[in-house]
Amino acid sequence: MAYKIEASQLKIAEKLVILNNRATGMMTRIYNIKKSSGDSKVKPYFLNDKKMEGAIKHIVRKFPVVDCRSNTSTFEHVQNMSGEITKSLSLYYYTFADLLDLKDHIMQVLTTMESCQCQLDITLNYDLTTGYLNLVVNLITMMILLSRIEDRKAVLGLFNAAYDLQHGQSEASFPRLGQMILDYENPLKKLNEDLGPLNRLIFSALSSVNLTYQRRNKTAEFWRTSNVFSLTAAPGQILYAAQTETIACEYLSLDVIDRWVIFCATVCHSTLLNDAHIFQMWKLALQMNFCIRLFRDETFIAHQEIQTFLESSKEKSKRLQDLKEAFHLASVSAVAVHADRRRFLRSSLRELSLLLRDQPGLLGPKILYVWMALTAGRDEVIWLLRHQVEMPSIVKKGNKIADELVDRQLPELLFYMLELRDLVVKYTGVIQRYYLQYVSSYDSIVVSEEINHAMGLSNDEAMLLTEFANSIGNINSDSDFRSLRLDWFRFQAWVSVARSNFQLAKHKKLATFMNTSVFHLKMIDLQDEMLRETSDLSIYCFYPKLAERHWSNCLQLPAQARYVLSFARLAGHFTSALHDMCPEEKTFITEKALAQCNSVIEETCRQVSFVLDKVAEHEFGLAYQMTPSAVAVRVVAQVVQQKGSGKAAAAAAAAAKDYFIAGEESYRVDRQALTMPDKLQTTLLELCSALGVHRQIHVADHTFAPRTYLSQSLESKFVDLLHTMMWEGQAHASNPRRPSEMLLALQAYMTVLQNLDTAISVDISNTMQTILLQQTQSVDAKNKDTITALYTKWYLEVLLRRASSGHMVWSEHLRTMLAAGQDQLSFMPDHYSDPQELRALVQIIGPYGIKFMTERLIWHVASQINEMSKIVGSYKDALQVARSNFDNAEKMKEVLNLLSAEPKDKKVTNATCAADAILQRTIIIGQICAFRDALHDALRDVVDSKLPFLQSSFDMLYNNLDYVAKVKIGEMSAAMGVKGPVDMSLVNAIRAQNQNIHPQEHYVNSCLLMVAVAVCIPRIGMSDLSSYKPSIQASLNNSHCVPTAINTIGSALFHLHEQNDISMRMKEFLALASSGILRTIHERDSNRVVPDDVLRSHTTLYIILEQMVRKNEWISMNVLETCFPYNLVRTAYQQCYEADAQ
Repeated sequence: MAYKIEASQLKIAEKLVILNNRATGMMTRIYNIKKSSGDSKVKPYFLNDKKMEGAIKHIVRKFPVVDCRSNTSTFEHVQNMSGEITKSLSLYYYTFADLLDLKDHIMQVLTTMESCQCQLDITLNYDLTTGYLNLVVNLITMMILLSRIEDRKAVLGLFNAAYDLQHGQSEASFPRLGQMILDYENPLKKLNEDLGPLNRLIFSALSSVNLTYQRRNKTAEFWRTSNVFSLTAAPGQILYAAQTETIACEYLSLDVIDRWVIFCATVCHSTLLNDAHIFQMWKLALQMNFCIRLFRDETFIAHQEIQTFLESSKEKSKRLQDLKEAFHLASVSAVAVHADRRRFLRSSLRELSLLLRDQPGLLGPKILYVWMALTAGRDEVIWLLRHQVEMPSIVKKGNKIADELVDRQLPELLFYMLELRDLVVKYTGVIQRYYLQYVSSYDSIVVSEEINHAMGLSNDEAMLLTEFANSIGNINSDSDFRSLRLDWFRFQAWVSVARSNFQLAKHKKLATFMNTSVFHLKMIDLQDEMLRETSDLSIYCFYPKLAERHWSNCLQLPAQARYVLSFARLAGHFTSALHDMCPEEKTFITEKALAQCNSVIEETCRQVSFVLDKVAEHEFGLAYQMTPSAVAVRVVAQVVQQKGSGKAAAAAAAAAKDYFIAGEESYRVDRQALTMPDKLQTTLLELCSALGVHRQIHVADHTFAPRTYLSQSLESKFVDLLHTMMWEGQAHASNPRRPSEMLLALQAYMTVLQNLDTAISVDISNTMQTILLQQTQSVDAKNKDTITALYTKWYLEVLLRRASSGHMVWSEHLRTMLAAGQDQLSFMPDHYSDPQELRALVQIIGPYGIKFMTERLIWHVASQINEMSKIVGSYKDALQVARSNFDNAEKMKEVLNLLSAEPKDKKVTNATCAADAILQRTIIIGQICAFRDALHDALRDVVDSKLPFLQSSFDMLYNNLDYVAKVKIGEMSAAMGVKGPVDMSLVNAIRAQNQNIHPQEHYVNSCLLMVAVAVCIPRIGMSDLSSYKPSIQASLNNSHCVPTAINTIGSALFHLHEQNDISMRMKEFLALASSGILRTIHERDSNRVVPDDVLRSHTTLYIILEQMVRKNEWISMNVLETCFPYNLVRTAYQQCYEADAQ
């Protein structure tokens, strides 16, 4: 009597679960081997080693029979590197060995199920049928992937040769492994031989899928008329649970069924395609697909591969004709059918998402609709991805099919798929509570009743079902139902064998209730797995270029831009492609996920910044239309055109054509016609909507905050834009934009940024404050030059340097620099230095920026004082004589003549006498100090307009302080734009530059410096350029700046030494200067012989003396009267005004 094995002892259910999981892991490893063998950077280096080339060619030619010992010369290098070869190739080799072992186990299980004559019906034993079909397809896929590894013979043969040389014998599994490689050179042919005898079981499984496939594989028009995914189509049924007799088949992927049908029917074509139903499914699947998925981005070009296979078989004529017909139908309709499906799914998923977001309680009874919709969406996305890659190689170039594959609305479909996933995750508790109550109060009862009515159950089978019913009657949310689902899987395997007394087909109600209960249990503890099964899009990980093209196109289309972050969120799916059998790819895939998420968000933020730039440019254009210069162009054009219609009128009209009256931009003829600003604003809103949808995006245990990205991007772009605006878009421009225009451009951009706050919740105010505050410093947070540093550099190195060279004149009346002489400058000085421009500059760089600029200015002043001190040191004795004999005309004349003597070294070019050098540096100091005072005046005006209460409070405080207190708060008063009695910044600069000089010595030098200036002042009158111009209150050689210089230098130098003798030293200076001027006048009036160049502009000297006293804090006009007759000053002013009038 033969031994009878019980069905429970065969462990079919357990084996199907384990082998399918191992098959997925094995495909992952084979896939990685295939990719690495095709990448020269990753594959073992010795496979490309020229020394190995002969051995590898020999191995491939003789594979699998390789005799290493009879070809010692060929394998000499292999012998030397045998240890390294076996170590490097062991992972490859043993993967193939594991594949051989797995294939044997799969064939064993398939044969066992065939011999047991299992009855497979997807509507009854769903888990058993899908497990079986998946195992068959996984076997087919593995062997096809194996045949696509280019270096498989070289890798296996080289490893075995190295192993043989090391151990004296071949690796144990190599003979069978080599035979497998040879057998599966043509995988479909060999699979036909292996699986052909098992066609009965495959036939029964595929036949049961027919009704499901025919019902599911419909056009979008059928879906519309059937209201497939609509919850509102039957309002009266909206609160009832969605149920069908084949509930698991409703969300079964069409992509999976296509693989079952095409692979199984093709491999067993001689028997399966004789059945009308299977043939119809096979034909329909080929009509809908040009290629099907093997694994990840590896595809099976269905028509070409099947045609090649059928041509090698005996019965080929009829099937080849059917194949060509299917290809023709696919070429005509497949792309359009799938495009129509995607259009329908976009609207259906949007409606479903909106309804469930508004009424999340419907997720309980209607969760099946969510899974159905997600599965349909995923199928279409996967179809589109693989066909966008493979279609160009399948159809001819220029064919319209390839063009129709570009789906610009794909991001919208992805967005609503992700929205549905989010709703399921968010309301997990709602779904769990609903199905906990449903299972315990309904499923457990009906299942128990059906079990009681079931006849023919063995004790084990009855016990298993009874335990199942009892368990679901007493469940809670913390239960783990994997064991219950496995029990039902086991029961299917037990009762599906031919010798079972219990026929599941006769108890359809029991099967339906059990399958439904299993589905409900999944809703309680397996929602994550359900999401992965129905909507996992990790496939995007293996189409990086396609993904990049998708989201790049999405950004270019404003209507889809709001969905662009769907591609960033898809990166969170990538880790679901990992498998425990291939841990080495975890790092690579995780990095890929993070990189895609980061790239999408960064590019979106960059696009926002770009659009903002364009909008700000338009805003600046509108603002510029209101500036005086723009209005002047229109006025001039209008006046010229009124006078005549000649060339001048045409030129004026051409110049004014780009300028229009404010408000004209709002005139609209057609409300449908969008202007460029309208389009930019729409794009900006859509992009901000994309970034604002999700506060955080989670990818591979990392969290991305899109709004933080946007803030950082705006900050970086704002800084770059400031520099671009400053140089008017020309990186190497010589002159920056005028401060008033710069302020206008800055205000336009800030207006746009502030409006951005209405589109997305980002702290724009804080961002702008941070950036603008950094721009008031010398360098920003990234250690780059700021606007303050650039403007300061330009004013010092260009404007003031040109002024010190005599190209400009400082006008006290206009408070600005004016061009002097006929020299052509590349800019108008008053465009950068008049009060309006300086006020604009103050508003741009702020008090901190003004402080930095004045410190740099004062540092130059201190340097000039040091240079003057060096000159003074050379004439120390003479100046000491002059200081003590200021009333001795002869000695004073001798000192002046000594200082005015030509330098002895004639070789020095552009050498000047000491007196001229001192006066020239004094004038430069006066120019710098005058410009510094103008900056402080502008700062005071701005503070007064922006903070009037603060300014008035400070004025009250300052006016009630004495001299000492005013000096102490000198830095604070400078920050308010108030000039103190002593320039403390100059005091500090002089102290810093003269730390190595003894204080007493420096004090003496300071006294002599003032003496030197006083002695040299009469030489100012020797030049016609010194003539005073009352209309601009200036001299052409800027000698009118001397009083400012003297007062600034004197107060700073003598305050530095803290001897409280500023007033005394200034009186001493006045005495020396006035006596020198009077002596020179006396010589002229006494008709003494004097040089021709003496006192050509004597009136300027009187005015300089008067202005020095008038601007001085320590000398009154009474003191001036004691040493200089004031009637000379009045006469000088009168003569200057008369000369200017003439």
